[in-house]
Amino acid sequence: MLIEVVCDNNSLVLNVPDDVSEVLPFTSKLIRWKEEVYFSTPYTARLDGLKAYTHVSPGNVYYWPPERAFCIFYGFSEPYSEVYLLGEYIGPLTLVRKIDVGDIRVTAHTTSEELAGLVSLLGKLGYSTATPLDGGSRVVVASKHLYGVRIGLTLIKEDFGVYVESDSFYLHNNSYNDLRTTYRLKSKLKSLTTTIRFDLNEEGYTCLTAVAKDISSLDLIIRELESAYQYVFRELTLT
Repeated sequence: MLIEVVCDNNSLVLNVPDDVSEVLPFTSKLIRWKEEVYFSTPYTARLDGLKAYTHVSPGNVYYWPPERAFCIFYGFSEPYSEVYLLGEYIGPLTLVRKIDVGDIRVTAHTTSEELAGLVSLLGKLGYSTATPLDGGSRVVVASKHLYGVRIGLTLIKEDFGVYVESDSFYLHNNSYNDLRTTYRLKSKLKSLTTTIRFDLNEEGYTCLTAVAKDISSLDLIIRELESAYQYVFRELTLT
């Protein structure tokens, strides 16, 4: 089932076991530790037969028994002690990185009817989808693994069309190495596609963006973005 972790005007959506519904809704505190956020719950996971992990994958949701906590990892940090795989976070890891910590309310998540068309299209492309709050407005988020690479997207429906933004790569800081890498990747993408841009998000991290005039053109744009994202990921990790 999908649950929504609401903190002020922003939220995260998690896909967790159906029996979590038995403890909803509840309140807790979202805590950040290294590149992880977690919150204690009234839920007791059934751990018999489950594998304990000390290495984790970003984007997965893990259960930490000492506090009956749900943990979301979004970077390079590893757990404090053994955790158990519980489910997945839906959307770009960027949103986990930027969410404020503090008091939260956890409820069942319901997809926004206004954004159902975008959600349906992304579902057909193999994405897990949700419609969390971002600054008080509902947006579409999506994520999937493609050839071993996790791709996370945010889509914002506007009067002029749909703005698409990928998960972030690295913080742009205008250092020599940063400028060298950024100019190289930006130039290369311009030579490969006229649709996908090597861009910045509002927090100053590099990412990919695109603008679709309408939903009918979004299918092709998403496929181009997937190819571009995998190219950039390989360039940053394998060279």
